[in-house]
Amino acid sequence: MSLHQAAGGNARLKLFALLAAQGVPASEADDLEARAVAGAQSEVVKLDGMAPASRGALFAESWDPR
Repeated sequence: MSLHQAAGGNARLKLFALLAAQGVPASEADDLEARAVAGAQSEVVKLDGMAPASRGALFAESWDPR
């Protein structure tokens, strides 16, 4: 497992714990996560493989969402 995968898993667990502490059921948390991922993916598609202009230099070497 890569460092990024582990960090993502840890962030997901923390988010679900925070939502549960606020009374959000796991099924609703799953739905929220799915909508957030879908929204993020649609933003990447809108960029059509290009780094955001404000971040272009930072991502020049590795940006390729395809």
